[in-house]
Amino acid sequence: MDRIATISDLREAARRKLPLPIFDFVDGAAFSEVTLRANTQDFERVRFRQRVLKDVSVRSLATTIVGQPTSMPAAISPTGLSGMLWGGNGEIAAARAAKAAGIPFTLGMMSVCTLEEVRAAVGPIWFQLCMLKDRGLVRSLVDSAREAECPVLVLTVTWTVSGLQSRSVRNGIDLPPKLSPRMVMDFASRPGWVWRAMRGKRVAFHNFVGRMDGEATIERVIGELDATTSWKDVEWLRSIWPGKLIIKGICDREDARSAMDAGADAVSVSNHGGNHLDSAASTISVLPDVVEGIDGRGEVLLDGGVRSGQDILKAMALGARGCLLGRAHLYGLAAGGEQGVAKALDIIRNELDVSVGLTGLTDVHQASRAILASSPF
Repeated sequence: MDRIATISDLREAARRKLPLPIFDFVDGAAFSEVTLRANTQDFERVRFRQRVLKDVSVRSLATTIVGQPTSMPAAISPTGLSGMLWGGNGEIAAARAAKAAGIPFTLGMMSVCTLEEVRAAVGPIWFQLCMLKDRGLVRSLVDSAREAECPVLVLTVTWTVSGLQSRSVRNGIDLPPKLSPRMVMDFASRPGWVWRAMRGKRVAFHNFVGRMDGEATIERVIGELDATTSWKDVEWLRSIWPGKLIIKGICDREDARSAMDAGADAVSVSNHGGNHLDSAASTISVLPDVVEGIDGRGEVLLDGGVRSGQDILKAMALGARGCLLGRAHLYGLAAGGEQGVAKALDIIRNELDVSVGLTGLTDVHQASRAILASSPF
């Protein structure tokens, strides 16, 4: 890890450590991956004003997100099946790194490790779910989050229709992996990953075990995603959830207003990493419009394309309260487990701290459009 300098370096390390189908599952997106590329490339179009001869010897990155203290304006984004990146226990490894770094960790409902297992390892965490056809199943997951003392529930609303990841089709391998000659060849080239996988927790949707009749396969769980979901369902979820509620997947000002009307405490600007709707606008490009639509009624986060501390500062300059880290932490997890995630967070923290100082700020809360030399948004 000593020679790892950027999140791009961690991505390359992850590529070397993971079997191709697993790496592509993490790294790829829908169709031609236009949105995936735009999410990162559009951040590069935003430029800072460099300021000099200001006393920036003491700087603060600490803040809160929906009332939750965090050492920097970031939290770990929920990601499905991330446990398989590190011996079936990847979510616990990432949660430990997040806790050590002083930022919130969000467990996805489609995780390998259960909510109860991660809670036992690190204490209360955030929990994510999607609206499912079986509302009793949704209520059961919400009850578990309440029993685990989760302070925040994240509702993902971008997955009512499942997209097609072209790389997975080309690889011809299902996830979770199923034994086939092609799979054997791909996986044999990564013996370290295979060794951890064989010794670790079985890859499955363990949060659904015992909540569904029969096996909780990927086909059955994804088949529960509800394309009829409406704002009335969000209002219902709000009525049964006593904690903070973040709606993840808002990219339009009208949807932002609807989220506030339905009782959300915050929205996260997210296009699901380009995993479903390709050729959608990048997250950073629609952020100002969503902020304007919220009109101060709640907090706005950004999730998508964040690969550096500079990206976080740019998002805050355009009105975000902070960012959720998805692929950035997954690359670290695949590269080195807990140590790899810790490295990713250290990289991002250092980049953010340097950028705060060199734009003339002493507190990350001072970020505004005034620190930008240019922005096309």
